[in-house]
Amino acid sequence: MNNEPSFESLILEFERAWQRGDEPDIGNVLRRYQDTEDRQRLLAELICVDLEFRWRAADSTPARLPWTLADYLAKFAELPMPLQLQRDLIAEEYRVRRRWGDKPSLNQFARAYEEQHPNIRAQLERVDRELRNELDDLPKTTSRIAREKVPDTRPPVIPDSLAPLSYGDYLLQEMLGAGRFGRVYRSWQRSLGRPVALKYLRKSFQQDPEAVERFIGEARTVSQLQHPGIVPIHGVGKTPGGGYFLAMDLVPGGDLSHRITRGQVSIAAAVRWMVEACEALEHAHQHGIIHCDLKPANLLLNERGQVRVTDFGLARSIGADVWLSERIEGTCGFMAPEQVSGWWGSISPRTDVYGVGAVLFNLLTAEPPYRGATLADVLAQVVSGVAVRSPNELRPDLPVQLNNICVRCLEKSPDDRCMSARQLGIALSDALTTIR
Repeated sequence: MNNEPSFESLILEFERAWQRGDEPDIGNVLRRYQDTEDRQRLLAELICVDLEFRWRAADSTPARLPWTLADYLAKFAELPMPLQLQRDLIAEEYRVRRRWGDKPSLNQFARAYEEQHPNIRAQLERVDRELRNELDDLPKTTSRIAREKVPDTRPPVIPDSLAPLSYGDYLLQEMLGAGRFGRVYRSWQRSLGRPVALKYLRKSFQQDPEAVERFIGEARTVSQLQHPGIVPIHGVGKTPGGGYFLAMDLVPGGDLSHRITRGQVSIAAAVRWMVEACEALEHAHQHGIIHCDLKPANLLLNERGQVRVTDFGLARSIGADVWLSERIEGTCGFMAPEQVSGWWGSISPRTDVYGVGAVLFNLLTAEPPYRGATLADVLAQVVSGVAVRSPNELRPDLPVQLNNICVRCLEKSPDDRCMSARQLGIALSDALTTIR
């Protein structure tokens, strides 16, 4: 382990500097963090904090000129921001300015960005709804001026009784991974003397009720599942700064994405891992839960090399009113067509069957089923009527039976895929006997 400050500690230090009345410099923070893969995310988190404090200061001292997203993107042009992060930051600037600043109209603000971000209006409308809900939560006797200025800290989205884990019981050791909504750290639980994994909701989402509810909902979802192939969650806790974290089993063997980057995966190992994943998913489906985000990074290996399914943050309930979100939810390259467009049907257990097929394709070929220069290119292929290429085009030594199973999992229409995770697991087990 190196002595570089952690992602979380840098953000906390930056926020505390603002709270002391200093004006910390984002560039100085970035220079202390050399993880090239996560520097863009760190920059985005720091911008969120900086925006809030600068616009709040301008609200009380109008002579001060706050920054806009364009100022940050120009100053840190050496770290080009992915479009999704740009959209999140556009929404955050809008939120801050509506709350503290010049209160731009939605139409005015959206027009400035719609050419490059066609769906930004829906995201800004959601911010408006959230801000209205904040005002509705204020006491009705509050004055008009007070109601226009939302308090510094919002009421907790969930009561403390539902997040009972003590933050001080855990010692963070190193970051294991990061996604759009959270970061995962190897940690030590002092009271029980054991290693655990802690998953933190990113700071930029802590004021987003939908994101918090989804984060906490992951713990509720996994609590319904008791299967050796599913990583259990011990509970929910809150940080001193009001953020949320989940404590879960530490699975020490890394994830399948690391195995792919290390070199060609054996056919037998790939099939065996997917059989184990199917067993865990069938258990989830029997309990009414669809994972909806299967990818190599969400399939961990324990010390015996067995697959453990994790990250149920995008899970859906079978039989619920499953609607397509304004945002496409999943991981590009591994999403089923119905996750991108409702034209292909509803999300169902066969959505996870597609996910298993996509991971199997990736394990066998070291490539996702669809590739493109941009996210839009990939998604267009996913929802098009063009069938996926056969994995044996990239790996000619694949047995025909296994190749056909993989292709069937990746059929565009859910009705053309295997009926269930159980059926897929049986088919893969049969194929495995011929490989040996």
